[in-house]
Amino acid sequence: MIIGSLKEHTAEETRVSLTPSVVKRLVNEGFTILLEKDYGTNAGFSDKEYSNSGAQIALSPANILRDSQIILQISPPSPTMLKKLTSSHILIADFSSLPAPNAFQQAVYIRLEKVPRTSAAQNIDIISAQKTVRGYAAALHSLAKSSKMAPQLTTAAASIKPASALIFGAGVTGLQAASVFKKQGCRITIADINPEARELAQSVGAAFVLFSTPPDILPVLKIADFILASAQTSFGAAPVLLNKKDLSAVPSGCIIVDTTPHNINIPTSRYSNSGYHFYRLLFAERAIPTTASELWAGNMYNLLHRIINPDKQINLPGDLPAAMLCPPLKTNNVQNKPVAQNRQFQKKE
Repeated sequence: MIIGSLKEHTAEETRVSLTPSVVKRLVNEGFTILLEKDYGTNAGFSDKEYSNSGAQIALSPANILRDSQIILQISPPSPTMLKKLTSSHILIADFSSLPAPNAFQQAVYIRLEKVPRTSAAQNIDIISAQKTVRGYAAALHSLAKSSKMAPQLTTAAASIKPASALIFGAGVTGLQAASVFKKQGCRITIADINPEARELAQSVGAAFVLFSTPPDILPVLKIADFILASAQTSFGAAPVLLNKKDLSAVPSGCIIVDTTPHNINIPTSRYSNSGYHFYRLLFAERAIPTTASELWAGNMYNLLHRIINPDKQINLPGDLPAAMLCPPLKTNNVQNKPVAQNRQFQKKE
């Protein structure tokens, strides 16, 4: 079976779906891996590393699409490339950036953004894995932009108080950021609307504030050196947490970082700056592409073994939740005829 992957078509994307170590594992298991030239350069992986791991470097993207049965991507390829896919292809990617994922659809899509947040799907959960890197990168960004040191220091010259960090949201991003701030010597407070988040906050050494309105966290706002916003609803939206009046309480020099991918927790563009420094980091994980790619590739290795049987045949849905498949399993996208409970794709010779 041939598995292919193209360079990501957006210049901002630094991550890749396959790393040399995962390629080696797949090749040793009998898979053929086709990659585009300079595929992993932005993530820190050379063509030589991939070749030494057993991958074949294709002459052009068209060759990869022609020969591969499975295409692995971070985001879907360009519309031009999508139109070249046929019913014999399976495209695996995060389609959240594509408003109408079926607009050019001929292939079967496996939508990674639809991975359920359950223990059974944990080893293919790209969302949690990437948010771990996002929280780490966002905290480091905050610390690097600050004019203050984070830890408490006592010297002959002066005593320096530890910096204070306020984090909105006790999700994966917030907890990872809290761990980084804590290790750097900050005092941490996590604010969340869910009282059950108290235990999560305590697990990373943070104080906890049950948040419903800004007055709940006003004492923390007044001393915050860092504010990191990562709060999302169960539907993925980002509620507005602070307004102009609330931000007037923030001390001068405070570093505010918002990592929410949809909408924004702290819409500072609406307000005049009162001395804080605001940064919008939509994909902070792209700043650490080697680690982010290693996690993504590990998720892809696990996913492939959920849908491919030992005879190198694809059996959908395999061990995948139905929500991840597009079109739905009951419908054949090309001929619009009922299909069997399992889609089976024979090995491409």
